[in-house]
Amino acid sequence: MKLLYVFRTVLFLSLIFTAIASHAQQNEDLLNLLIKKNVLTQQEADSIRADQALKAQAKKDKEKDNQHSITIGSKALQISGLLQERYQGFEQTTVNNAFDLHRIRLIVSGNISDDWSYYTQTELGGTGVKLVDAYTAFKVADYLKFTAGQFKIPFSLESLQPDAQLEFIDRSQVVEALAGRSKDVIGNSQARDIGVQVSGSFAKVDDNYLFDYSFGVFNGAGYDVTTDNNNRKDYGGRLSIHPIKNLIVSGDFYNGLANYGTPAKNQTRNREGVDARYVIGGLSLQAEYDKGTDGTIKRDGLFGQVAYFVIPKKLQLAAKWDTYDPNKIITTDRANIYTYGVNYFINNWAKFTVDYLDRHEETTTQIKNNIFEAQLQLAF
Repeated sequence: MKLLYVFRTVLFLSLIFTAIASHAQQNEDLLNLLIKKNVLTQQEADSIRADQALKAQAKKDKEKDNQHSITIGSKALQISGLLQERYQGFEQTTVNNAFDLHRIRLIVSGNISDDWSYYTQTELGGTGVKLVDAYTAFKVADYLKFTAGQFKIPFSLESLQPDAQLEFIDRSQVVEALAGRSKDVIGNSQARDIGVQVSGSFAKVDDNYLFDYSFGVFNGAGYDVTTDNNNRKDYGGRLSIHPIKNLIVSGDFYNGLANYGTPAKNQTRNREGVDARYVIGGLSLQAEYDKGTDGTIKRDGLFGQVAYFVIPKKLQLAAKWDTYDPNKIITTDRANIYTYGVNYFINNWAKFTVDYLDRHEETTTQIKNNIFEAQLQLAF
């Protein structure tokens, strides 16, 4: 008798769940009937009603989110951004201390398909709105990806590192001068240009690729421009090796013809560099050497830095030695900067950084031009 009762109960419950999935009113009638026949208790019936109500609401929410086939945060459309508010205190009396909006970035990206993606980044601060990145990429396989549009040129590890992930507020002198940034002969192009690139990774060992490569052809006129300023196209490439886990060693080059000088004319703008980065636990080490030729002027520089989390994922101390020679012929123009920094990570998207730049120039009279910097970063 007990077995028969159990069988009957299971059968009735199966009928209930089938009915619930198809007819809401019939569900309610069946539940009331089974309560009346003492097959279900009122508590059991209420539990079934609550469970079905949650499932129905979840279904409605999903349908609402997908009514336009796009949801924020989905693979099709992702919105993120970066805000860096900075204060600079100058030892040099002729320069005013000031707050500024170092970077205000809005990023819109997503996937058109599993292999086809797009990425756009706009700078909203400074003197006006600037289109920083605007490209699409198609991945054939891990060893072959095509990118077209406006994006970072494949030169300099520190230049290629995202702004939000730098250990210091400022990039090094040689990177600012030779990677298409603030002190380059072509002006500040944010290390970007318009062109096409092929890249990928190959030679997999223990689930990690041994080599990464990038090779691109570019206008050479910089970013956010409507046309090239000469008929020649520039080209550059980068090859990285991962000999052991968390170590990357790279070499890169860039050959181009740019329109610059006074008066402006087409002149060579060539670059070569090597760099390395190693991370073990809370310790990170990084070094880079770059050299360039602008017309007849040869320049070079290098830096080495170390950073360590004294409190894991929370408090990081950092130090950097940075040297740059803007003209190899002149023997008294080299500049050395010793930077000491502290990074405090408030949470996953907020960071507070303090840097002190101890500057030394190869001049007969040392200029008092050290800088104190503080920056609040919000990256979402």
